Parts: sequence; C-alpha cells; structure tokens
Amino acid sequence: MLWVLWSVAPLLASLPERLYTAENYDVGINADLAGQRLYGEARITLHSHASFQISALELDAGGLQISSVVEGNSPQWFERNRNLLFITLTNPLRSNEQRTLTIRYQAGPAPGLKFFPDQIYASNASDWMPCNDRPGERATLHLTIAAPSDRTVVASGQLIATHSADKQNVTEWQLDAPAEPSWFGFALGAFVEGASDAGSVKVRVLGTTAQLFEPTAAAIRYLSERSGKPYPGAAYTQVFVHGDVIHPMAAGLTLLPESYARELEKQPDNLWLLTSALAHQWYGLGIAPKDWSELWLSDGISGFLADAFLGQRFGKERFDREMQHSRQIYNELRAEGKDRALSDAGWTTRQEAAGDVPLHKGAWFLYQVNQLVGEAAFEEGLRLYTSGQWGHAATSEDLQKAFAAAGGSAAKKSAAPEAKSNRKAKGRDGETTLDNLFDLWVYGMLVTKSK
Repeated sequence: MLWVLWSVAPLLASLPERLYTAENYDVGINADLAGQRLYGEARITLHSHASFQISALELDAGGLQISSVVEGNSPQWFERNRNLLFITLTNPLRSNEQRTLTIRYQAGPAPGLKFFPDQIYASNASDWMPCNDRPGERATLHLTIAAPSDRTVVASGQLIATHSADKQNVTEWQLDAPAEPSWFGFALGAFVEGASDAGSVKVRVLGTTAQLFEPTAAAIRYLSERSGKPYPGAAYTQVFVHGDVIHPMAAGLTLLPESYARELEKQPDNLWLLTSALAHQWYGLGIAPKDWSELWLSDGISGFLADAFLGQRFGKERFDREMQHSRQIYNELRAEGKDRALSDAGWTTRQEAAGDVPLHKGAWFLYQVNQLVGEAAFEEGLRLYTSGQWGHAATSEDLQKAFAAAGGSAAKKSAAPEAKSNRKAKGRDGETTLDNLFDLWVYGMLVTKSK
C-alpha cells in the first residue's frame, strides 16, 4: 500500500505585515484619452495599529510615476522600488494616530489600466492609484473624475455630484461601505446606455444593445435568495469594453469584454460569465477572502452559484453539464501536474492565487460538498457562512464550520435514511466526512493509496 501526502507547507514567505490601515481614499483623476495618461491626486487617511512609532510606510503603486508626497505643507521623502512606493515620514506615526498624506502622480497604460481612443477603464487599483492593496484591508472611497464632456463615466460607489469645468464633465462618486482597493474601479467612454430596475436595484448596461436586464434581474433575485443577503448596493452596472479585462469585478460595477456581448446576442443562454461576475458582489465584496490563499472562497463559490443559476433557469441537465465542465478542466490540470490545494499560504499576489484551480476545482469541490451533506444542508450552510462573515474577511475554516453546523442541524430535522446516507460517502475507513473532504481538497492533504 502506497500513501502520498501533498504538503501544505508554504512555498514562499508570507508578506510582511503593514502596521497601518488606510481608512479612506479621496482621489481625483483627470483623464487624457489622446495622451493615454491619468493625472491624479490621492489623499490617503491612515491609522496606525502598531504599539510603537512608525517612521516609514509602504504602498502598492504599480507603475505609477510619483510627483510628490506631502503631509499638509511638509514634503515627505519617497522612493519607488518595483511596484511599491516607500515613504519616510518626517514625523513618525504614533500608535493609534490618524494622519493624511497627499500623493500626486501620473498613470499610463498598464495591465489593469487600459486606454483606447474612445475609452479608458481600470480593473486593478494599484495601476491607477497608490493604495494599501492587501486582502482584508478595507477603506471608503471618494472619487472625482474629470473626463471629456462627451464621455459617459461610471465608477465604484454612488454618483453624488456632477458639474462642468474647462470643457470637461466632472463626476463625484462615494463608496461608504468599506471595501478592499482591489474593488475600486471606473470606466469612461462613448457607450450606448440602457437602464432598468431589478426590484430595489437599478441596473445599467453600457456598451451593448444586448437584452440583459431580465437575466441580470433574475440572477440578482436568485443570488439574494440563495445567499440570504440582498444585493449589496442600490445600483449595479455592467460595462462592455474593448479588449481583455484582467480583473472584471469592482464595487457595484462589472467590466466585460465586447466579444462576450456579441456572444450573448447569438446565444442568450450563455449567462455563466455574467452571473459569476455578479456573484462576486456577494462573495468577494460582501465577504472578502482573508488573504490570497483564500481566493477560492470568492472565485469557487461564485462559479458554483453561476452553475446553479443556469440549472435553475434551464434545467438540471444544464447544471450537470456545467459541473462536468469544471470537473474536466480540473482533471486536465491534474494530468498536467498543475493541481494544488485550494488554500495555499504561499501565495502573495492575486496573480499567483488566481486561475482555473480556485475557480473550477473550487466549484467541483462545492459540488461534492453538496452531494455529501444534501441540498438542504448545503443551502443552509451557505446562508450561515454568508450571514456570519458578511462585511468581514473569511477563511476556509469559516465555510467548513458553517457547513458542519448546517449538516448537524439537518440531521436533527430529518430522520429519512436517504438524507442521512447523503451526509456520508465511502472513502478511507469506509467513510468520508466533511472534515476529510476539506482536508483532501482545501488544505492540500491529498492522500491516495494503491495496493
């Protein structure tokens, strides 16, 4: 008998802790489409959570060109190193003290900041504003965008003001619910536009004439019912843009490629991407992964719920087909030697953590949990997880505890033999428990045996 253990020891050192929290970003940007530049100023309100004085700060700054860093009227020394901005404070930041720094900068084309002759959009915060872009770090945002007057502008948060200045249209956006900077985004361009209501949620669609209001409204209702939480906001906007989008989700905003809009016009049932992106407003924004090692809690859950929505809308056969698609992709990854634990403490960036593994392996894993505990317990567990972690950063253990609690509750409610048998599946020692399933798939203790 051969036993093979897949270790969960981190391959890389964890990111050093930043001893401060950025509580608010007040950002103003001026968009130059012809010159492919953004000119920005960011006022960042910081709060120390160290027990000692801090004399230096580190911020994520992508490829930004930093012009100056000041506190009040006092210039601060700064240095750029790769994707980071290091600031030496003239007056050290004391324990529990709150301070505000003003950073002036320029931003050009980057993976998360795309320029075209008629539009600009941002899908990665540190490519267009300096920020503390660590998982679990949440802040509010006030964003002012100056753009050509003939361009439509949309951004994270609620539109609170519009005015004209120097032949430009200036819009102000306020995001009061704290979110990770990775959820800050905007788009501006010459978009066709439509709007409708999905209950209390205003739905806007920019950049396509495809009929998307009904399926989007249906998906909002489904996700609200399944999660037990209403859509986290008053408005939701889908923007169809040129080119590819590396990170399509932002707070209240989804950026999707125009090629997908053309596909939807030919195949109106091709709603997986639309629904998965929407589901991230719950699992990603409403509940953030604690760190990059837990990204599957966002991508995997959102992918599974998109599959389930298609099943509800088009029948069980469609759900089964979508699940088998995820299983096939996962099996191909295994055959190529690309398998890995769903939760891996060695990941230090979104780029390392993202990909097909957290999405398709995560969705296939949740399908197995569903089969193990039963549909009723699975739905209850998801709601327990959602209500318990809403507005917080979550870990895999939080989800595991919620399913365990729901499974125990379901066992007490039902004496049906088939319901009980659904909560167990044969495996090592003749039985696979929920804990075993998490050990095998999530934490990486993949054990196989051959005789």
